[in-house]
Amino acid sequence: MDNKDRITIVGIARLEGIEVIDGGDTLGVRLRGANEREITLLVPQQVAADLQANLNVSLQEAQDRRRAR
Repeated sequence: MDNKDRITIVGIARLEGIEVIDGGDTLGVRLRGANEREITLLVPQQVAADLQANLNVSLQEAQDRRRAR
């Protein structure tokens, strides 16, 4: 396995904040890791929109599965 195939997994304890930067083109998503270190993700606006849409769908599907039990 070379470095480009490696997966990085980070446990997140909480969301610290979100800042709009780059004139609105990028979001700075500040998270607090399980080890109490701050992690900042720089997320392009389009990726953030895709993430939001996917989160909404996935969370709704999970909620529907729980209700069906």
